[in-house]
Amino acid sequence: MQVQMNERNFFLDPRTGSSLLLKAAGEKTGGYTVANMIWDLMQARRITPTLAAVEAYYKGLKEREIPEDDPRLMLVTSTYNTLRLKEGTLNNRR
Repeated sequence: MQVQMNERNFFLDPRTGSSLLLKAAGEKTGGYTVANMIWDLMQARRITPTLAAVEAYYKGLKEREIPEDDPRLMLVTSTYNTLRLKEGTLNNRR
């Protein structure tokens, strides 16, 4: 699906992508398919979502049974921590 959307020049800017990811991340049942698709599409286009969208997606992933070494979870965690640092909301814990 992602490849088809990229080939068809599906329009997605950071604001729209973040809004869609935030909404899809609220999905409480199912396989998180829509949120994963939006995340993948944004990553393919090198679009960084807003902190709120990444936080919602991160928390949604953590609620599911996903191994800690899953590549998607590792990337989301890294992005989340980076954005939190930029926003100054990460505690000074080392």
